Amino acid sequence: MTPTLLIAFAVFLFFVGSCVGSFLNVVVWRLPNYGREVVFQKTRGLLTLNWPPSHCPICDSPIKWYHNVPVVAWVFLGAKCASCQGHIPVRYPLVELAVGVVFAGYFLASFVGYWSAFPLFTDIREPVQAGALTLHLIFIAALLAASAIDIDLFIIPLSISWFLVGLGLVAMPLIDHPVIWALSFESWGFARPIIGGAVGLVLANVLLAYKIIPRSFSEPMPPAEEIENGGGRKLKIENEQVAPLPKLTRFVPSVVSTVVLVVFCVVAWFVFSAKVASLVTVCSGILIFLIGVLPRDEGQIDATDEVLEEIAHPQVRRESLKELLFLAVPLICALIAYFIPVEVPQVAWVARLLGCVLGVLVGGGVVWVIRVLGSLAFNKEAMGMGDAHLMAGVGAIVGPVLVTFSFFAAAFLGIGWAVVLLFQKRPHVLPYGPWLAIASILSLLVGNQLIACYVAMFNQ
Repeated sequence: MTPTLLIAFAVFLFFVGSCVGSFLNVVVWRLPNYGREVVFQKTRGLLTLNWPPSHCPICDSPIKWYHNVPVVAWVFLGAKCASCQGHIPVRYPLVELAVGVVFAGYFLASFVGYWSAFPLFTDIREPVQAGALTLHLIFIAALLAASAIDIDLFIIPLSISWFLVGLGLVAMPLIDHPVIWALSFESWGFARPIIGGAVGLVLANVLLAYKIIPRSFSEPMPPAEEIENGGGRKLKIENEQVAPLPKLTRFVPSVVSTVVLVVFCVVAWFVFSAKVASLVTVCSGILIFLIGVLPRDEGQIDATDEVLEEIAHPQVRRESLKELLFLAVPLICALIAYFIPVEVPQVAWVARLLGCVLGVLVGGGVVWVIRVLGSLAFNKEAMGMGDAHLMAGVGAIVGPVLVTFSFFAAAFLGIGWAVVLLFQKRPHVLPYGPWLAIASILSLLVGNQLIACYVAMFNQ
């Protein structure tokens, strides 16, 4: 591919990414609030992601198509609604710009820097195929949407996680490229346990639906004052948890930081090699996204006290044992399947599909086991179930090796942000989902290389 064609595709993907970012703003606002939309004490029906059409949440005026052009329209309108002059938060154009930069950067990292073309322990230097690139861009967009929702409401919609699982199950048999993790034929002995574990997972959910297995944390919480060390008062939020309308409080710092990052991206392409500059571009896009969604202001709900209360359930250990019972079903089924003398066809598409299923089991299982063990040890919910479902979706796309790497890499990102909050003397309770998502995105580019370097240290 010629340099001119590479630049043309990068610019095209930037515009596509910006439009996707505009759609993600809608997803982040509407997905947690299906059936309701509460803005300034007004409630209106909200049916789908595309209905009703785009409108101002303050005056209800429909937004013209040319006022919906990503980034440019916000600048042209002076950050104000064309009808009522109500303020349009800077978060929206930053998310649009960020997704555009990440899409263009990931394309360049794949086709110029060859970051994502290194399967584990090999040295294949070829660009990813169009199918794999499309799959990963959808994957990135879904993770960014889940991150923004988790930052706002401390929840990760299951629909996003299971969308990724479904996407992986459909796409993996169809995409034949080294960047897609597959079960190797040398380890084909794990094929039957993987199938057994998947059957056991379905069976466990059926048993849960019919209440044969008890559902954990299903009983109502007692009043906060009755819970020892319950974490303080419970926030009284009208209409339950409703996504707050973002407000602008740090316009200048956000815009200045974003401009600095954009300039840094451009300079990187003249100063560094293409390999380094492409990775810098992806990281800059992620930072722009964080600048847009992380700052909290007086217009947003501080969920610190509520989260502390929720994780201090008086019967955490008892409820965690219920989850161990659920996990035991797929483990037993995997063990039984190991001894069933049935041959699994050793063909490439089956290997990729099994790699996807194993990624789901490992991604969700690792987080869930740590959640249960942590809860039993500290008598507080260690992690949310949304994180377990999210990593199951991640595992469906990146496979069991990189999903494990992503989980542990996310801890370093989360600790870094916690330190920032500590120095700013701001609430230190933060969702883990965004860091899991960012670590998963970066693992597509550098995960295999870092794992290979780590293994090489022990082979010397």
